[in-house]
Amino acid sequence: MQEFFDICSEIESTMCLIYRRMAHAVRGNEKLQELMLQLAKDEADHANQVRYARVLPQSESFAGVKIGKSRLELLLLKAQSLLRDLENDPPTEKHALLKAIELEEEFIGVHVGTAVEFKDEKLKERFSMLARDDEKHVGTLRAYFNAFYSPVT
Repeated sequence: MQEFFDICSEIESTMCLIYRRMAHAVRGNEKLQELMLQLAKDEADHANQVRYARVLPQSESFAGVKIGKSRLELLLLKAQSLLRDLENDPPTEKHALLKAIELEEEFIGVHVGTAVEFKDEKLKERFSMLARDDEKHVGTLRAYFNAFYSPVT
């Protein structure tokens, strides 16, 4: 479980850096920059929540993990690769939005709230909120995209 939480925390931290990089790339668009910075803050909060889960008594809190380590590692590599790409080639506003939507949709399934089997119902609800945050992120990003570009489905 510890390794699972370590990888999840690294994914969340990398997502935070991705959104900060995107915010920098779209700094000419104040509203979009604010959105990207808010997403970065949310991802940093998520990383802190995952770090919190890591220090909980494992046998009392969690029953197991629903996804494999290889899938997590692949998603982490994808996020790290995108971060490197953004550093070398800053995205346009449209590309930043599309990438953000794609990432959020892909990472919903690996949130602690959806990827872990909980023994403690209060913990389950707490971490399920993280997955709901990502669903909200997708909706917010889609709405912004659809307001300025061709609707994305």
